[in-house]
Amino acid sequence: MKVSLHTTNKTAFKGAEIFSKDLSYKKLLQQGLKDSFGISCKLEDLQAIAGPQELKQIINRLKPEHYQVGDNFRANFHLHTTASDGRLTPKEFLEQCVNHANKIFKSGKANDNMPAFSAAITDHDRVKSVREAIALISQEPEKYKNFKFVAGCEFLLHGYKEPHPAFEAVGLGFNPFDKNLETMMKGFASNNQISDIPKIKKAGGVLSWAHPIVTPDKINDDFFEFLKSHGIKGVEGNYQYSRWDEEYVSAIKPELDRLIKKFKMFVTGGTDSHRKTIF
Repeated sequence: MKVSLHTTNKTAFKGAEIFSKDLSYKKLLQQGLKDSFGISCKLEDLQAIAGPQELKQIINRLKPEHYQVGDNFRANFHLHTTASDGRLTPKEFLEQCVNHANKIFKSGKANDNMPAFSAAITDHDRVKSVREAIALISQEPEKYKNFKFVAGCEFLLHGYKEPHPAFEAVGLGFNPFDKNLETMMKGFASNNQISDIPKIKKAGGVLSWAHPIVTPDKINDDFFEFLKSHGIKGVEGNYQYSRWDEEYVSAIKPELDRLIKKFKMFVTGGTDSHRKTIF
């Protein structure tokens, strides 16, 4: 499914096009940096951060092969840092992303109206590293010109039927400084409910069901109907399967793809790396 876009009204500065909705988003980031870190920056300094509208455009243009680690690796929207159970610091994450983005840009593969590389930090019910990454980007904006950072979080949500009421969804493109989200940011102790989803969406985010292959009991019509009815319109259909048995993946993937198509879900993906690498 194509994520719904409204891209006719744009504002441009220094050669960069900023969708009007994203301009207001970046003003919120600007204020968040000032309140949280005492950092004052220009809107131009946040050019490397994808707002909600730009993110939707990027997702629409990405193909399955762009989520595969290798020469065509262009996006990673699921990754953990030291703020939860990962090993990368925000600075290390950004260094690896920039190096890869520059490599893709120099190869000439980034001439398809997409960023050379886009990536999100999606710690478990935490945005500490997301905020820190935005702060670092704001201080050296030119360094990140070939890269797009996406604010993210992997939310543990409760509310599906027993015996397995909990599931995880990756929120992308929201304002990590939004005060209404603070009650959801308690790390692994979080007890977030599906009734909290509007808070994420109000903060500008889109939601994608995380790593469906990990919970095959939920790959069915009933759960997909549940997701759509509660505002979760995406699925990590391009989640990386390298550590899973090929036969197992081959058996499950067709049904997952059928449901994604039937329910018109947009598709995201990532490596879900918890190690000291974005790859």
